[in-house]
Amino acid sequence: MPGLTSDRKSSCRRLWLGPESVKGGCDNGSVMGTLLDPRQAMVACLDQWRHAIIECDDAGLQDQVRDIEAASCMLHSVMLETVAELDSRNIAVAAGFRNTKQLLAGMLNLSPTEAGTRVTHAGLLASRRALGGEVLAPLLPQTAAALAAGEIGPGQVRVITETMNAIPACVNVADRDAAEGELAHHARSFHPTALHKIGQRILAHLDPDGPEPCDEQELAPSAGELRFWERRDGRLGLEGHLEPEHSAAFRTLIEQLAAPRPAAVGIPDTRSTGQRNADALLEVCGLARAAQDCPTTAGEPPHLTVTIDWDALRTGLGVATLDYGTRISAAEARQWACDAKIIPVVLGGKSEPLDVGRAMRTVPLSIRRALVARDRGCAFPGCDRPPGMCQAHHCRHWIDDGETKVENCVLLCEAHHRHVHLTGWEILIDHGHVEFIPPAIIDPTRTPLHNPLRC
Repeated sequence: MPGLTSDRKSSCRRLWLGPESVKGGCDNGSVMGTLLDPRQAMVACLDQWRHAIIECDDAGLQDQVRDIEAASCMLHSVMLETVAELDSRNIAVAAGFRNTKQLLAGMLNLSPTEAGTRVTHAGLLASRRALGGEVLAPLLPQTAAALAAGEIGPGQVRVITETMNAIPACVNVADRDAAEGELAHHARSFHPTALHKIGQRILAHLDPDGPEPCDEQELAPSAGELRFWERRDGRLGLEGHLEPEHSAAFRTLIEQLAAPRPAAVGIPDTRSTGQRNADALLEVCGLARAAQDCPTTAGEPPHLTVTIDWDALRTGLGVATLDYGTRISAAEARQWACDAKIIPVVLGGKSEPLDVGRAMRTVPLSIRRALVARDRGCAFPGCDRPPGMCQAHHCRHWIDDGETKVENCVLLCEAHHRHVHLTGWEILIDHGHVEFIPPAIIDPTRTPLHNPLRC
């Protein structure tokens, strides 16, 4: 999560602190008491900020969203400092409450869980006092600094504190400090779900003898009914059921693959539950097609025939026709062509097949093996999909004269393969190092990202 830029930080300081506050949009008359009453100054500035939003152009509105989020994180840091001070003075007990957690829950109408989380985070991120009164650094100083700068949020703080608390007591102080620094660094670029995976990676490194993962449940053969029908809009309708003894295995598999998968900061998974379930079912189908013992027809594994004009495939403009007459866009056909068997069919004037070329795998097995060795799964930042769930993507599309070689290909899971094709992400590969450059709407600085789970 980006914090305020230096220019916007100085603008924010003008907004809160003094006579120059009019430059930030606040009325001087409302802010003259800034040094005496910061709360009133903040309320006045927030009102001005709220009105200024309407006047922003599109680019300015994106900056406002980032600045507001950064300011919110800074304010959360102040809240934790206040909670820590409240706790250090033992005010809760003096007021008749059992502890500060119970006091916060009553004062702010928080759930006991949220109140307890704030007390815990305050104890780790707020400044401390020694017995002699001198101020000590927070227990997690780098996390505290990132939150105070508005560069990370409460979600990332939660993951960092949980990970640090899970580090065994036998780990030395230097390694603990290094782990906190690594987490605080990645928290600036990754959402909590991805950061949790990074934290688990760090824990596995610090505690290699930890509990072994349990064996996955073996999927039993399915039994029930499944019916298909063609909808008027061209979509395939599904209806059916599974017997009770098979439903648990099926739901477990689908729900694991259908879990929301935010990719990076600013890229939430916007799919509904039903859409994620459908994508998971397609992913299962892809895994089945890739299996060695997958049934064949006339010696070939299950496959699709895509009929498309060459110019449409080259430019991405137009439509393609699948088996059963289903139509897809040329852009979708380009995506599928990244890692597929291409069988060219030359048609005559009346669309008669004149010549059928030999099937050619765009990414041969030797190159795919090299990609697996280099990428070890989906290379998109924060994704942990293994190689068996990934497709080979051409950074420069082969239709656009991109070469089929390791230096021009990268492994991506189905969801991120589609995401890269449809959005403005760029991929750079330099000496075996894969970097993803986000579109400007996600990160105006377009800072390259990599997947720390593959390091």
